[in-house]
Amino acid sequence: MKFKIFAFIAIISALLISRDLFAQEMMVHERNKNQMQIHQKLNLTEEQQVKVEALRFSHQKEMVDLKANLEKRKIEMAELKNKGNYTRDEFLGKTNEIISARNKIALSLANHQMDVYQILDETQKKEWNKFSSEFGEKRQKRIMKMMKDVDIE
Repeated sequence: MKFKIFAFIAIISALLISRDLFAQEMMVHERNKNQMQIHQKLNLTEEQQVKVEALRFSHQKEMVDLKANLEKRKIEMAELKNKGNYTRDEFLGKTNEIISARNKIALSLANHQMDVYQILDETQKKEWNKFSSEFGEKRQKRIMKMMKDVDIE
């Protein structure tokens, strides 16, 4: 009997884990598909492709550092909470550091988008704007769906 219960729990756990991994893989696939679509729609010249790739790699390196900084700030907040008996100023200071780290990430993304935008000609800019507004709307819908799915306690 214990073996059957253990086997059942193991199967359910495996299914849940595989479902999450599959969902993450699909998100990466969708992002790559969107990236390929915009590259095809823009019809970039060879020179533009080289510049965009260089910008993308540079931005990815910068994002690694910025995201690491954000994670450090989150860990510092967890340490503060774990320590207990913290003051309002300490808590708000850590919160402001997290907000600042998120803002740096958002600004880096905006700067990267503008760097790419400046490489484009007028026709490509129109296509970029059309695609980015569609993508922005889809992103907003995903965020709203995720917010509805999160249990607020």
